[in-house]
Amino acid sequence: MFICKDMDVPKKNFIALLLLFYAISLLTPSSAAACSCVWKGPFLAVSRDAPLVFIGKIIRHHPGKSPTMDVLILETIKGGILDSGMTIHMGDGMHCRPSMDHFPPGTTWILALNGLGAKPGNGWALSHCGEYWLRMENNEVIGSIDGEMNQGKRMPLGQFKSRFMYPRFSEYFSGRVEAGKQYQRIFGSRFEFILEPMPEGWQILVKEVGRDENLSRLTPPFHFLPNPREIEGWHL
Repeated sequence: MFICKDMDVPKKNFIALLLLFYAISLLTPSSAAACSCVWKGPFLAVSRDAPLVFIGKIIRHHPGKSPTMDVLILETIKGGILDSGMTIHMGDGMHCRPSMDHFPPGTTWILALNGLGAKPGNGWALSHCGEYWLRMENNEVIGSIDGEMNQGKRMPLGQFKSRFMYPRFSEYFSGRVEAGKQYQRIFGSRFEFILEPMPEGWQILVKEVGRDENLSRLTPPFHFLPNPREIEGWHL
């Protein structure tokens, strides 16, 4: 607020000065618009909701008002992308993204993109509202993999990928099934439970999303009946 008192400032000049300050206030980002978020957890926790997770090498930085960095994708762990190169939006003081100074060119990382608070807009972005990145060094993964903030835990890449792709879980669900109709339910973030209709009832199928193989076929007994995968009317 500006208060005009008895000053040796002509009225016209004062109005012009007031308009100038108003224009500056419109052009200057408000601190209320800046990102503010709490740390949501380690990589294995927060990356579950990220649509794209990959191993990538930092190629170059593009500083400026909207900083970005170019990354070469070495291996996709979750999601899909058509090109081997991509541009990632980084911290600009307004969005919940880390500074790209933390990711020097030539270094290799596991990145989970478009996580909580990143506000990616039309592109891919990296969030700092959790451990959405892990450093790669000598075939080891380094960072807060499953622990506290700023933890420097090391884990072999093979072990990390196994934990990321096939995490331990315990899940309960219920539903309704009708004779002759299929029932489907996603569980464990990567698997699908299916009741496939048969003449006498249903057969239980378990598949990994994106694959046709029925994992439940490994349920014993293999050569004798009954098999717990098969649900018949007399069971109900």
